[in-house]
Amino acid sequence: MQANFIPNRRRDILLLVFSIVGIVALAGRGIYLAIMGFTSISFTSTTDLTSNIFGAIGMFFCTTLLLPLLIYCIRKLNGKEIRTAKLPPVKFWHVAGLLGAWVFIIILGSIFNALPKYAWLMALPFFLLGIAMPVAGLAWIAIGGLPAGSWRRMWAAFAIGMTGSTVGAMLLEYSLVGIAALAAEIVAASNPEWLAIFQQVRNQVTNAGDVQSLLTTLAPYLTNPLVLLLALVFAAILAPIIEETLKPAAVWLLGKRLHSPAEGFALGALCGAGFALLEGTLAASGGSQMLGVGLAARATSSLMHITASGLMGWGIASARLEKRYGRLAGVYLLSVSIHGLWNGSVILSVFGALRFTLPGAGSDLLGMLLVLTGIGILVSMLVTIMILLPIINHRLRPKPPAADAPSQSDIIAPLQP
Repeated sequence: MQANFIPNRRRDILLLVFSIVGIVALAGRGIYLAIMGFTSISFTSTTDLTSNIFGAIGMFFCTTLLLPLLIYCIRKLNGKEIRTAKLPPVKFWHVAGLLGAWVFIIILGSIFNALPKYAWLMALPFFLLGIAMPVAGLAWIAIGGLPAGSWRRMWAAFAIGMTGSTVGAMLLEYSLVGIAALAAEIVAASNPEWLAIFQQVRNQVTNAGDVQSLLTTLAPYLTNPLVLLLALVFAAILAPIIEETLKPAAVWLLGKRLHSPAEGFALGALCGAGFALLEGTLAASGGSQMLGVGLAARATSSLMHITASGLMGWGIASARLEKRYGRLAGVYLLSVSIHGLWNGSVILSVFGALRFTLPGAGSDLLGMLLVLTGIGILVSMLVTIMILLPIINHRLRPKPPAADAPSQSDIIAPLQP
């Protein structure tokens, strides 16, 4: 009994520390963004204020989502029982209601955001709901009716995906970008012509007044085929490998303490939901552009993250509980492929759209073809995943016992004295 108690208590303490560190880190970033926003107020522009306040509110919102894990950890350390989570399967009218409410929120938020002066402050709640509602609804579709352990286990999976997995993926991806930039600097240092080009680009980026000007300035470089190839390698290969490995971190950590592959899928989907939520709020630096089409794009991206991570959780649980390592390898390849194809399609669309910003672009057939190809792949994937996600959920739900089959209590009762 004592041997089991010490490891369990150690896990409880580690989860408690994790939740506290996450709360401090997210709240600290929120405070920093708020201070930077208010110190950047000028009489000519409120762009920096808007972006930073949107980002700060997003960080504070994510901070509150770590509080349930903190509370459950304290309850567990005090010896109080944590109930088993039972989330009912989602119904069609639930989905219809959430979708209608989400569309209404986006429309109302966009109206407030378009008003002059500081009316955009009224759009802040709609901005948060516009990101959070699709994540919550899609997570419900993915895990409704599936076993997921206790409420603390569910909140732990969500929190680890939101903070631990996201931060870990960002650090690795930024490290790769830093290594690539360092290599480019080393190569440029030995080639005076390249060095002059890099310095010219740096000056142009520094002097760009807004995002549109920046894109117009960089378009001749970004539309270079070599840049497209490098972007595809990073976004469609390296980033998906990193993220699909780290997103289901909670499922990796649970290992044989999982009860079934279905529980692995549910917890993996929650990891993906947490990852998608923080990724969406981190995009708050472009807060004024996020309302409308931007929020719709975030919703579709959340669908991809939740589905791919749920599949990874299912594969991990199958390998740890049933020794089905071939399934894990296949699911990992599938998840990375889904993520990579999604990112690659976005890169193709952006690359094609940038070609229209070039001087004298006119009717660029290649640019149009790239945009249509990227959007076509995205729409096809979106429809396919939207159909498959509820099907996967339904197939993984525990089957109800047959009406004429004796229950476990009926079998045991006659044997009891």
